[in-house]
Amino acid sequence: MRIAIDTLGGQHAPDAIVEGALSASKRWDHLRLTLVGDPVILKSLVDRFDGDASRITIKEGPGLIAEGDSPVEALASQPDASIMVALDLLRRAEVEAVVSAGSTGAQIVASIRMLGLLEGVLRPAIGSYFPTTSGRSFIIDVGANISCRPIHLLQFAAMGALFRQHADGIVKPKIGLLSVGEESSKGTEIIREAHELMQIVPQLNFIGNIEGNDIFSGKADVIICDGLLGNVLLKFAESIPLMLNHWSKEIPQSDKECSSILNHLVRSFDYEEFGGVPLLGVNGVSMICHGHSSSKAIKNAIGEAIKMVNLRVNEQIREQLTTMGHWSAMIKTRALLHRFRRWSAGDKT
Repeated sequence: MRIAIDTLGGQHAPDAIVEGALSASKRWDHLRLTLVGDPVILKSLVDRFDGDASRITIKEGPGLIAEGDSPVEALASQPDASIMVALDLLRRAEVEAVVSAGSTGAQIVASIRMLGLLEGVLRPAIGSYFPTTSGRSFIIDVGANISCRPIHLLQFAAMGALFRQHADGIVKPKIGLLSVGEESSKGTEIIREAHELMQIVPQLNFIGNIEGNDIFSGKADVIICDGLLGNVLLKFAESIPLMLNHWSKEIPQSDKECSSILNHLVRSFDYEEFGGVPLLGVNGVSMICHGHSSSKAIKNAIGEAIKMVNLRVNEQIREQLTTMGHWSAMIKTRALLHRFRRWSAGDKT
């Protein structure tokens, strides 16, 4: 297995990124790494962390795209950016996956540009795990698409279901559409139309609308929403461990049971446990990690990348969307009908 690592991306780059990558190489004997960044620094870090040089290739990619940079402008002005070099290796089949903790926006744009979309995919999407009372749910999208049409939400449902089916072994993942009420009449017009579309496709185990108080209940294995709402939920969830850690400081050291419960809750929200998630819908395994990723997070993200490649998740998504294409005529008819309704109601857009 060959994986390229963007060593310049992330708040703790390059030290923590390289340390995590080398830890992964010690965990998985079949792993071969290509570290992308500053060769001089990378060679010194490989020596410091006792890496096996025979299993490591170093590629120069000195350009760094910061979180605040415009992804399109930055990528145009920095063709040698580390994320671009890493993804180009994937495009040329020199590696099987790319892992980065750099600018999410830049990675999304670069992945689309360098890898292209899977056949049938309109937009890629990012998912993220949330803890539940029975395990964990997968919310998609959490930031790649701020504004979505119903057909996009339908495709997110298909991709999210396939991801959970193959990555987590859930035979028939339950899909819920996040809204302000369980009734199909609730929510925005886009949500109501998406609800109708999800009912059309028999391959989807669609259970209907779910509300915010269902997220942690385990009612749905995959929760669908646009990237704006999903990103707000993601950032809110990231604040929960901070609050729990603050409370833990007020617990007497003698109260071990309470401390144990709080520590368990903190771990359940810890993104480092799975490290990173794939950008679903692009023609390759492009793993997105948190900007504050530690070496542990990078190691676990590489493990998830290995799983994505071995389970052929992208191939499964391509096949599913091809099958869904048989229902495209009905879906297009519904879309045209909704467009006509809006036009009749005075919306001439």
